[in-house]
Amino acid sequence: LFSEASRERQSQAFSSAKPYTHGTLSPLCADGFLREVRDELVTHLTATFKETDLFKVLQTGDLAGIDEGSELGKKMPSLMALRAALYSREFRSFVSEVTGCGDLTDTVDCSSNIYSAGGHLLCHDDVIGTRCVSYIVYLTDPDEAWEATDGGGLELYPLGGNNTGGGGDPEAAPSCTLLPHWNTMAFFTVQPGRSFHSVQEVFADDKPRLSISGWYHKEHPPEGADTLASLSQLQSGHASSLHYAPCEIVADDALSGEDHKVLSEWVSAEYLKNDAIADINARFCEDSSVQLRNFLRPEIAGPILDAAREADAADALGASGSRPPSYAAGLASGSWKAVGPPHKQRYLRAETDAAASTSAAEGPRPVGSLLTTVRNNLFRSAAFAKYVSLLAGGHLPKACRAEVRRFRPGLDYTVAHLGVVTRDPCLDATLCFVDDADPEREAAWSMGECGGFECYIEADEESDQPAEIYREEAAKDNQLELLSVSALSNTLSLVHRNEGIMRFVKYVSAAAPSSRFDIAGEFLLEEEEDAEEEAE
Repeated sequence: LFSEASRERQSQAFSSAKPYTHGTLSPLCADGFLREVRDELVTHLTATFKETDLFKVLQTGDLAGIDEGSELGKKMPSLMALRAALYSREFRSFVSEVTGCGDLTDTVDCSSNIYSAGGHLLCHDDVIGTRCVSYIVYLTDPDEAWEATDGGGLELYPLGGNNTGGGGDPEAAPSCTLLPHWNTMAFFTVQPGRSFHSVQEVFADDKPRLSISGWYHKEHPPEGADTLASLSQLQSGHASSLHYAPCEIVADDALSGEDHKVLSEWVSAEYLKNDAIADINARFCEDSSVQLRNFLRPEIAGPILDAAREADAADALGASGSRPPSYAAGLASGSWKAVGPPHKQRYLRAETDAAASTSAAEGPRPVGSLLTTVRNNLFRSAAFAKYVSLLAGGHLPKACRAEVRRFRPGLDYTVAHLGVVTRDPCLDATLCFVDDADPEREAAWSMGECGGFECYIEADEESDQPAEIYREEAAKDNQLELLSVSALSNTLSLVHRNEGIMRFVKYVSAAAPSSRFDIAGEFLLEEEEDAEEEAE
């Protein structure tokens, strides 16, 4: 490994790798030695389950803090020897020469992670503090080869066309995937706004992805860490590409005959009765949220659900779909567009003109077309704005926006970041469609095991902690979680969102019964004094 020929070969491969500099060493260690390391980890360390909007993983904690002379350290001599070798002067010199990164400090920074079935880590660039080189030593089952169908690959993302100043936003899909093969070390230079990567969901039920991961540090943070890094981008926010349209309604305490006429074409009759509206309003005023099952009329919802199942079948998505799922799934028709960047979000958005262009004469309409029709004719109507106002405590909407989304199993999500912190009070009206046709599938969604739920949390804009630490602290006892709304089919969710709140749609697992389709509406609300003046 340390020969001059090996160093030159590794250096050339590293510098020419795409989408950014990276490399692999295999085999890293003597096979028998690394088996001992694996056995010691499995036998003597306890893993803690952790889940946030960004990851789902089992972690053993900091390996750097284990004293080799301690009782625990003495039980794991091979692990202590591996740690010493990885951070030895000789190996640091080798890493420095291969990567061209210059001198590395002797800071030890490593931990052990286990990604079991469903485990994942979403897109980020690893930039925190003085990190310079990231590495992962794979300790997967030495006697069973890891296949692409098992998932768990290290996914590397190229930059999109907006690359500026050495960094930018990554493309929606990775261009390179490194499988976690036994006795292999993957490593790459930590580059702000460039070294975007993720850990693909593990699909295999009985092949946990065990690894030791860590970083080599320099004396100072990399250039651009304060502005280009993904954590800095998440903390600085971004503007949505969707614009609000004004709601031209006046305060009223009841629906008009014309309102009933518009709404009754779409909404189940039981939800339009005055006593039902009063009951929903009472529940909403108590909880600031409400979920209305079977919201659309059966003759409207039925074709949407049928079309959604057909779309998933055509794209080989869902519990019985292909592994790994294709990042191109759902994009072939041109009626959907991938929305990114993936360190903030990834989902498909129906393109209005294309999605609504298919006529009934051409055969069954696709799900995007059907949902776009509901969005255009119901969600954007003055009658619906007045209706949700009556349901939600009389808060008067002054503007609205809505989009049709698809969250594909094994691919899509949104994450919480300061760019989505609520600045003005608003009312979220989200109409969801998933496959929950039997108790088992409904339980998968309602229990949250397959993701796809929408979570509301408090933002701590005053915190000076790195977002990674902030997330781990927030995950303890769910102390910042305010509300979690499960994905249930033909269900309208109304949530009053005050200032300082973030929300995200949790990554939808490849094991989910279906895609999550929804119409996500957002109504800006009049300030209370403005609403009172208008009423007068």
